Amino acid sequence: MILADVGNRHIHLYEEGRVLHLETDDAIENFGERIVHYISVSQKTKERLVRESYWRDISEKISLPGAYEGMGVDRRALCLSRGDGIYVDAGSALTVDKVVGGVYRGGFILPGLHAYRRAFAEISPVLERKSEWPASLDALPSGTAVQLGYGIIAPIVHEIERLRENLPLYVSGGDGRLLASYLAEAIFSETLVFEGMQNALRSVS
Repeated sequence: MILADVGNRHIHLYEEGRVLHLETDDAIENFGERIVHYISVSQKTKERLVRESYWRDISEKISLPGAYEGMGVDRRALCLSRGDGIYVDAGSALTVDKVVGGVYRGGFILPGLHAYRRAFAEISPVLERKSEWPASLDALPSGTAVQLGYGIIAPIVHEIERLRENLPLYVSGGDGRLLASYLAEAIFSETLVFEGMQNALRSVS
């Protein structure tokens, strides 16, 4: 079975343990005539998939107890992947969600790491530079570029650790590997959303 997580800018495909990150046009060109089970946060791309592909939308099968109306289907799938824990998706937006007892307990949404970088540039031309990620968060850095990086990462890590309460911590997303390197015993995997999709399909089969 081929699975797809359709985002606003890319389509992520999972087949036989392999994950592909493709532009929308490339994904439809290469996989449009194959049966692909997908979820989508992009209505525009979903409408195109209906017209141009054999793909099947399984969003209605991604049911997370306690989820609120309007919660993104990709976040619901992520929270269904490994059981109880804190789930972080570090993409264009950064989401943090908590699952305890198999029930969604809330979360929060922040700008993604690169959105913070763009925000600094809007404050002052002096800050319009590429931030450097600090080697660790144990000491305050010296130098504007690394202080920008510290200012982005440190508050995010602090809030995630505050909510953790000895729960397992799972991280995904394009910047997930970077963020996970600052979080003790964090488990990074780019297959988490697909694992949640598989678990949801098994539960309704």
